[in-house]
Amino acid sequence: MIKSVIVLLLGTGILRAQVDVLTANYSNSRSSANLAESLLSPATVSPETFGKLASFPIAGQLYAQPLVVTGLPIAACGTCDVVFVATMQNNVYAFNATTLDPTPLWIAKLGPPVASSLLRFEGAVTGSVGVLGTPVIDRGRGLIYLLAERMRSGKPAFELHALDLATGNEQLNGPVDVTATVDGSGDANVNGRITLDPLRHIQRPGLLAANSRIYIAFGSIYDRKPYHGWVLAYDIDTLQQTAVFNATPNGGLGGIWQSGRGLAADSSGNIFLGTGNGDYDGLTNFGETFLRMGSDLQVVDWFTPSDWQGLSDVDLDTASLGPMLIPSIDMILGGDKAGNGYLIDQSNMGHLGLTGASVAQTFQPVEYGGLFNAAVWDRSDGPLVYFVDEGISTSGFRITNRQVEASPFSITEVTSDYPWQGTAISAWGETDGSGILWLTVGDHDQAVAPGTLIAFNAQDLTQVLWTSDASDRDSLGLFAKFTTPTVANGLVFVPTASGQLVVYGLLDPVTPRVRSIRSPLH
Repeated sequence: MIKSVIVLLLGTGILRAQVDVLTANYSNSRSSANLAESLLSPATVSPETFGKLASFPIAGQLYAQPLVVTGLPIAACGTCDVVFVATMQNNVYAFNATTLDPTPLWIAKLGPPVASSLLRFEGAVTGSVGVLGTPVIDRGRGLIYLLAERMRSGKPAFELHALDLATGNEQLNGPVDVTATVDGSGDANVNGRITLDPLRHIQRPGLLAANSRIYIAFGSIYDRKPYHGWVLAYDIDTLQQTAVFNATPNGGLGGIWQSGRGLAADSSGNIFLGTGNGDYDGLTNFGETFLRMGSDLQVVDWFTPSDWQGLSDVDLDTASLGPMLIPSIDMILGGDKAGNGYLIDQSNMGHLGLTGASVAQTFQPVEYGGLFNAAVWDRSDGPLVYFVDEGISTSGFRITNRQVEASPFSITEVTSDYPWQGTAISAWGETDGSGILWLTVGDHDQAVAPGTLIAFNAQDLTQVLWTSDASDRDSLGLFAKFTTPTVANGLVFVPTASGQLVVYGLLDPVTPRVRSIRSPLH
């Protein structure tokens, strides 16, 4: 989650927020928004003022979102801001985000990764598969938790690690093997038992810390059968497994991938997730479904589109855009590969179809392609949500009276060829004129393609504030599909598939505007 504190800049008398980003998509609501950004705004970001500041070399492709901890006591720097990255080579790095020194503060190596050819990965994932899903940090415990896939005894295996933030050393007697078996008559059962197979499953969604547990979800590798969707829960202090959920124990499929978006949780500890193509019966099988679950992974409520079978038959996963919680209106936002958006009542999800829900909406914000990524600027005058329409436009929609308006409030023809971009919002609370929409895009006709970072005025998308393509100085590197850029404390950390974490920010020190002592996050 995002945590913020207010710090006094010595000698200036100026107050600003210092932000930690501890989990995928910035918070357990998975809104992809940092609403305590005091340095970067449409007034400060331009080709003259903003650009590349550093490039941190790493081993392996980077699909996990970078995480940030401010003011961390650590031997190599005393006390500094630290950015953590975990790669497909099974390396975890801690870099100094205060000095932007490219020399790591520490590196943890979690064992040999699995060759992507062994798992028959296709497309942009090349070389190795190690840490794919975004880790999660518990600052109070001083730990970063992550799931690594590694080779052991000639076979792939999943391992859960808890590393010390200051040293990278293994803690809690980790790592622990991540395995699971459930009763069921479904695909791949042996004598009525189904086992999680590392050769057929990947761990793509960001990890979730909630209810004193770590939740880890799994889906398929390119829909190669047999597979199931799985969620496993582990005690946050002992790494002992506490619960297991299989999405289709008496059927098949139902993978949980969510384009990398983390499992969500509300302030009461309810868990929200979405499954893809698969069987549905509303009893034990929950393919093509958005789910609300209790802390021990028992199904409490759900929403399944009435046309789930047709979606499943042609690979139009219901939860290609995993659930995003909008606390101001108590709604869930999700989407599918057919381009349908779903706005669902968080406390009355409706089960099959729309008729059972007290408030629910299906809408289509794009003309082509599906919905894979989005960002929400939650505002009291109506939340704003942003989508990319494949090869056409990027649009912002307002939510009014718990419904997404039919027409966008702003639209730009600056486009992404496929809607697989990384997406984030930065702003200072609800302050007009403070919001920036950040997109990472690439040419998906190529398996490995150059990437671009673009900054838009979030309230006027026709205003492109800055793009990394405008100058050779600012070039990004190879595009990392679906991966969210991390905006924090005046810096933008952008993952790449080209062996580097690229850092952008203001080229010269800019005096922050004087802010209220109260952070907008509180």
